[in-house]
Amino acid sequence: MGGKVALVDEYGAFLSVKQGRFQLKIGGEVKWELAPVEVDSIVFVKEGCSLSAAAVVLANEFGIDMVFMKGNSPQARLVPAKYGTTMLTWNKQLKAFENEYRKTEFSKKFVEGKIHNQRMVIMEYAYKQRAKGKPMRDLENVAFELSQYENSIVNTSSPEEAMNIEAHAARIYWQGVSKLLPPEIGFVQRLTKQRITFERSIDGFNLALNIGYAVLKKEVWNAVFLAALNPYVGFLHKPKSGKMSLVFDLMEEFRPIAVDRPLIAFARKEKEAVRNLPDERDKTLPIIWRQIVSTIYGNEMALKRQIISQARLLASAIRGEATYKPYKSKW
Repeated sequence: MGGKVALVDEYGAFLSVKQGRFQLKIGGEVKWELAPVEVDSIVFVKEGCSLSAAAVVLANEFGIDMVFMKGNSPQARLVPAKYGTTMLTWNKQLKAFENEYRKTEFSKKFVEGKIHNQRMVIMEYAYKQRAKGKPMRDLENVAFELSQYENSIVNTSSPEEAMNIEAHAARIYWQGVSKLLPPEIGFVQRLTKQRITFERSIDGFNLALNIGYAVLKKEVWNAVFLAALNPYVGFLHKPKSGKMSLVFDLMEEFRPIAVDRPLIAFARKEKEAVRNLPDERDKTLPIIWRQIVSTIYGNEMALKRQIISQARLLASAIRGEATYKPYKSKW
């Protein structure tokens, strides 16, 4: 477990209810018990786990986010039957998607927020090095280039142009990140699925990022549900059957702060754990989960609340009740 997330990550685990409390057993041994008010989310990361109908009913009664993972991707979640009864937001969302101007404006905001937060991650280390009297010019140059890309977003006229700027900024950003990580980890660049499949095996830090983004996706997906938005109708990411485009849209702003930053810090301190992650995944995966969960749920769940707040702001903007502003970390 970590924060207010209960992680079910062992084969043979069985989640049930006893006297109004969740109880997890493995081989007849009780691993933990939790009252519903003590947990916000229950996540199953192994297919060899099971649960009782009473556990599902109790989670639904208390609004607990119950999610089922496969590999690095959320596959299903508990959805209350009343979800989707308010059609106003969904109708407005579809109209915004069909309006090229509004679609572009939302896309620009997602990318603007992401690049800003990428720059904040780089600047954190650039400032630290300068304070030590050992400035890293390469990092400072990366931060400057990111600021240029951030400023250029305003001139884009389509989601495709915004995505193109995001891709160029990402290339510069990951070059900067590579300079922050111990060389033993073997991180050279952010690997896409195609590069992993056809060019090379995945290194520990890229795998850690994939795990971290899965955790973030779970949180953003939940926020989208809470805001009564349709997760499949996005603006920046093109629609595709089964793809939660809006979830990926909203994730962009939070990737650098919720995932990249804590994992960079972790990799600098625990390089062996990250380097060995591809070979010791079952052992290390819960550790990576804890890094991200503690970031999202730490400081009285400030970041979790911010994710929910952004989703609700987006819903208000889609309905024409507010102006959408991206989440921008102050540091």
